[in-house]
Parts: sequence; C-alpha cells; structure tokens
Amino acid sequence: MSLEILPGQTVNVGGKVSFGVTARKPGYLILVDVDAEGRMSQIFPTPELLAQSDGRDINLVKPGIEFVVPTPAARQRGFEYVVAPPTGTAVMVAILSERRVQLLDLPDLPRKLQGQAEALSYLSAWTSELRVPDNGSGKLMSNNWSFDIKSYSIK
Repeated sequence: MSLEILPGQTVNVGGKVSFGVTARKPGYLILVDVDAEGRMSQIFPTPELLAQSDGRDINLVKPGIEFVVPTPAARQRGFEYVVAPPTGTAVMVAILSERRVQLLDLPDLPRKLQGQAEALSYLSAWTSELRVPDNGSGKLMSNNWSFDIKSYSIK
C-alpha cells in the first residue's frame, strides 16, 4: 500500500489537504493522524461520514486504483481536511484491513511518539492484538493489516 499527501508534505495551518492511497489488494482504509504533540486521531472514515453513508463500504479500496480522501461524494457534502495547529512534524498513517473495519477505538498514548518508526511500531503492535468480527458468524477473528506512513510538516 502507498500513501501520498496532496498537495505535498509541507502544509500551512488553514490549508486544505487530501490523501491518495493505492493498494495491491482490496481492503478497508483507515487514516490515523499523529499530530506534532503525539496525539492520535482517526480522520477517515469519521463517525459523521459513516452515518451519512447508509452503511456502504465508503472506505473500501480496490486494487490498483487510487483512492482519494476526501472522496468526491464527501466533497459534495462539504467535507474537507483543513490543517490545524499545532505546528511541527506530524505523521499520517494509512492502515488497510483485510476484513471490513471502519472505526478503531484508538488507545490513549502512553507517551509522545517520536517520529515515523516509533509511530509505525506502536500501531503495528497495537493492531496485531485487535480482533475483527467475522461477517458470517460474528466470531472475533484475527486480521491482516497493511501500513504506510508519511511524516509531514505543518507551518
């Protein structure tokens, strides 16, 4: 999986950004932002987008086709990403789930994450413990996750 921050990896407070994700296999995309102070938040899909989507697979990525967030449908409803403080170096993490997952109950961070490697290591270890309900039986199953991570600078 590949994550791209558009228009680039240096953004200004108040500027608008979008994210392009390309994957080699189908999966469900979740975007997690780790701000310059180390706070983690899921920015896609949001509960608001899910409520407006009538349960459709709004975060389903198809192989070889760039998936852009916000999606055209979300943009039509006025949804956009506007860069907010704090300034400094932040990290965007794209997580692709083999099974249908739309919201993660992100853990409170025990400490500030220092850079890409630590953020990826932390999220990788955390997601390996997650179990996802099977569509048919409802049983909790292990899951395969893919990651890409990009740091970006907020000015």
